[in-house]
Parts: sequence; structure tokens; C-alpha cells
Amino acid sequence: QIYNSELENEFDNFEDWLCIFPLHRGKANEDEDGNEDEHFVGKYKGSFYVYPTEEAGTEPKVSQGVPRNRPIKVLVRIYIVKATNLSPADPNGKADPYVVVTVGQEQKDTKERYIPKQLNPVFGELVELTVSFPMESELTVAIFDHDLVGSDDLIGETKIDLENRFYSKHRANCGVASQYDM
Repeated sequence: QIYNSELENEFDNFEDWLCIFPLHRGKANEDEDGNEDEHFVGKYKGSFYVYPTEEAGTEPKVSQGVPRNRPIKVLVRIYIVKATNLSPADPNGKADPYVVVTVGQEQKDTKERYIPKQLNPVFGELVELTVSFPMESELTVAIFDHDLVGSDDLIGETKIDLENRFYSKHRANCGVASQYDM
């Protein structure tokens, strides 16, 4: 099945099992106002289940699929098919896009295979990375405009929570076809 929007929209941010709760540093007193971002210190991922008293003694339902209490290495395959309606980055009203994929300290790009003068590029790329959960769970996919002079310009980027996708019941178990048509 092909989805016409972000998979996070289709599957409730893949929070069917793991939910994300922001962690904030406490205030010294009640009068202290300020930006909540200043107090943000991280995020908690987990689930809460509330049972009626008569079910409390039975086996917890949450125990299936609970991750081990140590890092887990996974292979992540990113299929970069195409981009649409990119913002022009060059004076000619076009862009020379290429993709940069980053997880933790690892980064891979398609800079050598940038696509000249295109706002709707078809990349047809596969990038593979080995990552460790929970330390490296945020994947960044960025599109840059290749410039011959000066530094390359960022056209746009998105961040994807890999850990939520891995533990979700909606996790993909197959890739895309080896050939595709627009």
C-alpha cells in the first residue's frame, strides 16, 4: 500500500506501544515564570497501564515486547525515492539537490550524485546504517543544494524517531520494489 502523507500521520506517530513524554526540570518556586524550553531536559519513552483492582494480580499485559535493558544494534535501511516541490536555491529558479542522512555520529550522503537543475528529483537511493538503541534513535534526512562555490545550502530536513518505529506493531517488514515508475 502506498501512503500519500507522512507515515507518522497514518500511524499516530508510531506511539501505539511507546509514548514520548517531555521531561522538565522543576522550578525553584511557584512564582518563577519562563520559557518551558528552558526547563526541558530530555524525554521519557514508555507506557502506562491502569488496571481495575480485580485485574491487578494477573500477569501484566505490557510484558510482551518489552525491550531488553541493554543497547540493541539494528540495521536501518532508508529508501530515498524522490522529493517533490523543493524550494529553488539557485538564481535560475532551480536546485541541485542531494541527500544527507545522519544518525548519531554516522552520516552518509549522495553529494557525488547530486541531480542538477531539478525541483522534483528522483533519487532512487538506498542508504544503510547500523545504529544502537536507545542512544541513536533520531534519524535526520536533509536535502542540500550543491554549490560549486561556497558552502552548500540546506533546502529542508526532517527528523524520524527510529526507536518508536522499531517497537511499533506497524513496523515495516519488507522494503520497496527494486524497480519503480513515477
